[in-house]
Amino acid sequence: MTTARRKNLVRVFVLGAIWSGALAATVYLWLGRRDREGLLAPLVDARGTPIHTPDGPRAAPRPLRAQRSAPQPASPPRGFRGDRRHTGRSPFHGPASAALRWRFVTENPEHRDDPAISAQAVIGPDGTIYVGAHDHYFYAIAPDGQLRWKHDLGDRIYATAFVDEATGDVFVGSDADALFAFSASGTQRFRLPTEGDLDTAITEAPDGSLRFAAGNDLWAVQKDGRVLWRFRARSKIYAAPAIDDDGTTYVGAQDDRVYAIAKDGAMRWSYRAGKDVDGGPVVGDDGTVFVGGDDGKVVALDAQGRPRWTTPVGGYVRAPVGLGLDGSVFVGTFGPRPRIVALDEMTGTERWFFPVTIADSAEVGISSSPLVDADGNVYCGAHDDYLYAIDAEGHLRWVLETGGDVDAAPVLGPDGTLYVGSDDGVLYAVGGGAG
Repeated sequence: MTTARRKNLVRVFVLGAIWSGALAATVYLWLGRRDREGLLAPLVDARGTPIHTPDGPRAAPRPLRAQRSAPQPASPPRGFRGDRRHTGRSPFHGPASAALRWRFVTENPEHRDDPAISAQAVIGPDGTIYVGAHDHYFYAIAPDGQLRWKHDLGDRIYATAFVDEATGDVFVGSDADALFAFSASGTQRFRLPTEGDLDTAITEAPDGSLRFAAGNDLWAVQKDGRVLWRFRARSKIYAAPAIDDDGTTYVGAQDDRVYAIAKDGAMRWSYRAGKDVDGGPVVGDDGTVFVGGDDGKVVALDAQGRPRWTTPVGGYVRAPVGLGLDGSVFVGTFGPRPRIVALDEMTGTERWFFPVTIADSAEVGISSSPLVDADGNVYCGAHDDYLYAIDAEGHLRWVLETGGDVDAAPVLGPDGTLYVGSDDGVLYAVGGGAG
């Protein structure tokens, strides 16, 4: 063998060894991110905050029957749907008629092209009503309908705010890609960048931290703005996160999944739906998770993410369901037959439906979440510009006509006043007497 050929063989051997070593190192590093179950460990963001993913380590399964806390005493609705499980049940009696107490009109002259209020209003311990609008303003309104203060949050506000019971501080997000915190007097506490539109409601966990979604991420944040962790779905999260008594968070995403996330941010399980899941999950009294989606179905999932029943309802479901006092699950649907449907919570069978008068189309219907009062009456808005009040048997009690689509969820105050926003840029206060 010539010297030149020998040098070539040595060179090939050395290069091969280098490439083999690099490949082995890559495999080692990749495997090093895997836990004993063969799943990828959490990523971290620029702040060092863990970012969990569906491919990350799994949290331990939940017991089939978790310990449940006693119901909270009646208090003003400080967050979305009245409680962290988003049941939509109110301890207060609703108005007997559609008599108006007052109207509050959004007032940003620079954005009169889109004045809509699609977020649910919330109420602070002192009776202040808080709501954001598409005109970029976040409003604090006195119980008599007068403005207390407002802030420009830099973009449209779709998110429902949350009010801390102890301090009165209020937290809200906007499409300016940020979470804002204000004192009850309107002083800004902090602004936390979220790297995506913060469109969803903010929910308080049992440990006092907050949950919300921005972009593809579910965030866990302390009330001082410190980020605990993030969970990253494979697509945008529009659904509001609901939280059970043990801190498990349930959220739907546009990757056609419903996720159960443990209090440390690790995924417990995911359920694959037929299409996008924009309707926020709701946690029942026994831990059953009820959720609808763009596949036109409502599904009831047990603590392990297994379906107990699945019911087609004939149209998209893009809002959380409401839980009745009589074992009903109230669902608002999109076209071609927009309806409010009552399902049996144990079997999913249809009990009754109330048709909404909207032209047949798959893209119009009900985006408003049904609210249930202390008497079992149901309140829900629709794209025909009306807010409907229906009794527990599906009979119409009264209607309120507004000047635009009613996408916002209605909410009841302790005095029986019902508040609801409309795409006409008006917050309506309805108080026709309880009963």
